[in-house]
Amino acid sequence: MLVGLRKPIRLLWGYVAACALMGFVLASVAAWTVPETAAPELFVLTIALTKVAMIVSILPTLVVIPILEWRGMRRWYGYAIFGAILSAVASILISGGIERPHTLNLITIAVCFAFLGAGSATVYWWIAGRFAGRCRVLSETE
Repeated sequence: MLVGLRKPIRLLWGYVAACALMGFVLASVAAWTVPETAAPELFVLTIALTKVAMIVSILPTLVVIPILEWRGMRRWYGYAIFGAILSAVASILISGGIERPHTLNLITIAVCFAFLGAGSATVYWWIAGRFAGRCRVLSETE
């Protein structure tokens, strides 16, 4: 019974770890730009931004990851491209860059978040993506 839960748990763990990395990096940048924050605030901010990353990325992830699993995509670049595109688009939408475009700021935000998304997707790939499409067939002994 527990063997059948291995894959869903690995997928969930990879997703949570990728979102936690994104939350930690965003919290670190926020703490660096506002020097009055201390370590306890950094932890709380990391938790909050991890939740935000999970909420923002859940729907696209629920569409793309099953497709990558079904296709058996085990290459790193597929996950990195997905993470970069998702993160760049989400950052533009959240920052409100579409309503009031400032070209240099918009490009900077999109590129920075694309690298962060690719890094988070790499964490997901390291935990779960390398095993995409593998299914263990259990043989019953009589």
